Amino acid sequence: MRILSVSDFLGLVNETLKALSEYEEFGVEGEISGYRVSQGQWVSFDLKDETSLVNIFLPIWKQTIPIEDGMKVRITGVARIYPKYGKFSLSAEKIEPIGEGALRKALAALRLKLENEGLFDPGRKRALPRFPKKIALIASRESAAYGDFVRIVGERWPLLEIDLYHVLVQGDRAPADVMRAFQTAQQSDYDAIILTRGGGSFEELMAFNDERLTRAIYASQIPTLVAIGHERDVSLVEEVADVRGSTPTDAARRLVPDHRDIEYELSSILQTISGRMERQITEKQNLINGVLQSGSRWLEGYRFRLDQHRSSITDGMERIQERMTDRITGIVRLLKSLDPKAVLERGYSIVRDTKGRVVASTSQVTKGDVVELQLKDGVAGASVQVVRKMGTPID
Repeated sequence: MRILSVSDFLGLVNETLKALSEYEEFGVEGEISGYRVSQGQWVSFDLKDETSLVNIFLPIWKQTIPIEDGMKVRITGVARIYPKYGKFSLSAEKIEPIGEGALRKALAALRLKLENEGLFDPGRKRALPRFPKKIALIASRESAAYGDFVRIVGERWPLLEIDLYHVLVQGDRAPADVMRAFQTAQQSDYDAIILTRGGGSFEELMAFNDERLTRAIYASQIPTLVAIGHERDVSLVEEVADVRGSTPTDAARRLVPDHRDIEYELSSILQTISGRMERQITEKQNLINGVLQSGSRWLEGYRFRLDQHRSSITDGMERIQERMTDRITGIVRLLKSLDPKAVLERGYSIVRDTKGRVVASTSQVTKGDVVELQLKDGVAGASVQVVRKMGTPID
């Protein structure tokens, strides 16, 4: 048996592939996907058919025709493995167009069909609640999209309760998986349903162009927000959703306000109300003083009216004071509820994992995990003994 290093092995493979290309010229036909230009001089994309794909690489000066995703082309070139990463690719020497992209053509036809049915009509779309209390988040728990969304929401509106529905977000099984999560979430009293994932190639995001999934979102009884992190290709599920976010981070900002903005807004309202009260008091006082200073010959004639003004002012100020007291009390209560320390003072605790992340769902811990409990006067360490969903009895 011949023993080779990785470098020698890949070199031998490349020599074999080169010899094959020299022995017989061949062309590879397929559909372009994920077209991109790096550093203004290198072109790469995937060439795929119904079951397979291969990476294509070439200098930009060898691209003699306009290229876009979805085009069907024939490529002549040399197959090789890039030693640094062990990645197989085809170094293109010639690109010839052979037809329109079937996937994009079919998608365009489906989009037109759904548009004619009114699924994308802006008039049917609903607004999200300004202060949501509980939402369903449909995403992959391993994705950066999930982490970004939860982090931004926690910074802006920490009182929001999030139920994660872990799903596949890529591949043939993804549409059915996401649709099941949507249907399950419909059975709960969520304020909104959020569907999100990060960017990807056109093929990787095809799950979000599924007709059945698009119709399921259209039929949702709960307001929907969809954010697929890819600006160039807007998916059908984004078009049918009540609200579209450009990225998971943008979705979080669209969903909840920043509690700091609310605090500033409430402070401005208090200042406005206080200023109006002071102006009204000053105006009434000036009116009284003016009448009193107008001379004794008018004094008797205005005495009765002055008494009425005094009575009206007194009654009005008492009513204003009562209303303002109630509003200020409510505002103070809201501000206190936004402070996580107030929650701790009521006997609750905040659970964090070993990385310092807030544990908001049973899906984030397993039996035996070590967690930290933040109490009102300090922290305590603990070990997870039991993990169960709500309504599930303890074994």
